[in-house]
Amino acid sequence: MTRCFRQALAMMREERLFSSIYILGTALAIAFTMVMAVVYYAKLADIAPEVNRSRTVYVMGMMKRAVNDTLRWEQTSYTADQVKEWLYPLKSAEVVSATNYVGRYSYVRQYLNCDNHKLVPVVARWIDANFFKVYQFRFVYGRPFTQEDCEDYDVKSVLSAIITRDIAEKAFGKGVDPVGKILNFGYIIRIVGVIEPTSSIMEESFGQLFMAYDGQSEQAIVVLKECCSVKDLEKELEEIARKRSVSDKDYDYSIHNTVLPHAQMKMSEDGEFSSWKQILVSLFPKVFVLLLVPALNLSGLVAARMRRRVAEMGVRKAFGAKRRTLLTQVISENLVLTLCGGFVGLLITWLLLYVFRSWLFFAVGNSAFTLPEPTVAGEMLFSPLIFVIALAVCIVLNLMAALIPAWLSLRNPIVESMNEKK
Repeated sequence: MTRCFRQALAMMREERLFSSIYILGTALAIAFTMVMAVVYYAKLADIAPEVNRSRTVYVMGMMKRAVNDTLRWEQTSYTADQVKEWLYPLKSAEVVSATNYVGRYSYVRQYLNCDNHKLVPVVARWIDANFFKVYQFRFVYGRPFTQEDCEDYDVKSVLSAIITRDIAEKAFGKGVDPVGKILNFGYIIRIVGVIEPTSSIMEESFGQLFMAYDGQSEQAIVVLKECCSVKDLEKELEEIARKRSVSDKDYDYSIHNTVLPHAQMKMSEDGEFSSWKQILVSLFPKVFVLLLVPALNLSGLVAARMRRRVAEMGVRKAFGAKRRTLLTQVISENLVLTLCGGFVGLLITWLLLYVFRSWLFFAVGNSAFTLPEPTVAGEMLFSPLIFVIALAVCIVLNLMAALIPAWLSLRNPIVESMNEKK
């Protein structure tokens, strides 16, 4: 086997043009496949601070319609009392956080007015105390909100707030603990905590200024218990809607299209997908084409190269070389080239993800148009599992692309192969 790999390396040095085209073709197939996979991975996988995405369900405001109106439904919000009475006690939920809806136009930057009259642009969020139980942020200074911070927010003269470390440095300078300091944001806010900034790819948890909130909410973020499913949650909400319809003589209530798992919430455009299965089915043709087309092109290259080597193979067969030995050499050459292509493809993937990050991560799924430029962390850029799967599929396709023309060439009789003209 070692000899086969030495021969493969020697072949690469002798046939540089063929080797370069083969490596580049493999690299591009892996790179484009990985770019797509990494973008979906960054939006759907359990990545900090959104570590519970696989169990996260978004519950929008209930749908209601007048009793005498059979057609027109409209969405309602949850009052603070309804959140506490209906949503927080849900038996299928491990934790529930009620927030304002984060939509495609929601990330409008506003300005903090600092003591030195400096205006610092921020993306602001109104959240409850459970928000920091749903999402795992790393605190640099201070603490998360308590329920006391959130209660009666609309009558307090000073509101509790949490800001990110980069905003704290712009407002107060590096190395300064801002806990307890006051800022003006249209409201007077007091800093109770500072967290590490996160990437805007994490849209549902992203923010630079978080203010304690305990009022009307447009959506609830529900982390399901390990033993519960979306169906269990829907049954509880349907019962709440039924009771609400009975108590309200003027309106009927429904949860139709208001319960959305994370994958459906982020990747479904106008209800296009309703499950993970549909998302994967929609991706399969794209990935198949990205991998199959280069494999077919490489198969043509290998076939042309094998035709040039028919005489060489005939001579080796005449001196006793077995067909299995010759096939092993072809496989080892192909494997070395594919592994080199995989490494180059990984580098191209990182380059594409970094250079085109603003477009790539926001072009897929339901992304807000006003998000700041995303940062890409190591966990998003490289998932060993995704790379291994992409490389394995590429190896299989490339081996098939090499084996078929090699096998056909090696079936020729020895004399016919030796007389083959180059």
